[in-house]
Amino acid sequence: MGDLPTGKSPTCFLMSGSVTALLMLGPKGSSAAERWVAGGREAAALDALALVARLPGLARLVVAAPEALLAPSLAHLPITWDLDPPGEAFHFGRRLAALLARYPSPVHLYLGAGSMPLLPAAVLAEAVSDVRAAAAPCAVTNNLHSSDWMAWNCAATVAARPERLPTDNALGWVLKTDAGIAVRSLPPSAATRLDIDTPADLLLLSLHQATGAALRAYLRQQASGAGRWLAAGRRLAAPGGQVALIGRVASAVWGHVEANTQAWVRVFSEERGMTANGRLAAGRVKSMVGAHLLKLGTEAFFAELSELVEAAFFDTRVVLAHAGCWPSAADRYAADLGWIDEITDPFLRALAAAAWSAPIPIVLGGHGVISGDLYGLVDIAQAGGLALPAAV
Repeated sequence: MGDLPTGKSPTCFLMSGSVTALLMLGPKGSSAAERWVAGGREAAALDALALVARLPGLARLVVAAPEALLAPSLAHLPITWDLDPPGEAFHFGRRLAALLARYPSPVHLYLGAGSMPLLPAAVLAEAVSDVRAAAAPCAVTNNLHSSDWMAWNCAATVAARPERLPTDNALGWVLKTDAGIAVRSLPPSAATRLDIDTPADLLLLSLHQATGAALRAYLRQQASGAGRWLAAGRRLAAPGGQVALIGRVASAVWGHVEANTQAWVRVFSEERGMTANGRLAAGRVKSMVGAHLLKLGTEAFFAELSELVEAAFFDTRVVLAHAGCWPSAADRYAADLGWIDEITDPFLRALAAAAWSAPIPIVLGGHGVISGDLYGLVDIAQAGGLALPAAV
């Protein structure tokens, strides 16, 4: 493993700044769906790095990745590339602790590659500025229960808990509950909650007008697959529309939908924070929706749901965890895209097939479909982006 400086020498960036930014890029994956999502994250990372490079007080910009494939696209920025150790299984907490030891700094800003596709520069700058100015240990994150990016001034506290951090989602929760650090979570919005984790997130972003230049160009090159978002969104935006939100639904999301639409909303909220609090890893996730689905069978479940509402936004990961089933990312992403023939897990294949053949539009995905994506969908509706095309 080594540091691969690109562009200008990083030393010219270390004169007076107090902030070290650490962006993590993951592997591309083996399936077509995984590679498409990875490509979206890479495009979003280009936009994020351009934004971070303009932060006041930035001392160093580090990209941790399996390979430095994006280096040519970032040659204009003073970036240090820190390559993942070859042959070593990735563990977020241990990798982060090693980066903090290698790049000490009064303040660190961590960001996942797809963590801020809609975040305004001013919001990020204010968050980092608050941490820089703080006299006591503190952190600011986009989401306490599922952190995608975070600024902190307590590196030793973060680095001391690598085994509590299997993913970045637990960062805010662990710092607050385990270490007693003051962690401020930004108000929920599309800008603070929308993160690229699944195909559903990218499909929604393809409809949004506030994406960065690199991500916008990437999505325009891809075949459009946002029909489900458009169909379900039109029911959400219609006066008296009947929709269901299923999964890890926060009360703020429900309130935002009710305040900004005229839809009637059924909410089935379960297992909030199941990743951050360790319930998923421990196999302790329990879901009433999952139990009902397993009792009825997938086809009968979606037939019943279709009698209750006109559209649904379904965070399937809770039901999968309840069923003791955690298929590969390739399978989960294929289900989100409706690529039924590419799903190898029998339970997820049956669930996805029934959802995609239901008489109502059902958007499948992870936490994003009932969190950041839903905020984004309301934005799009308010901007008139769900209007039916004019008759020819």
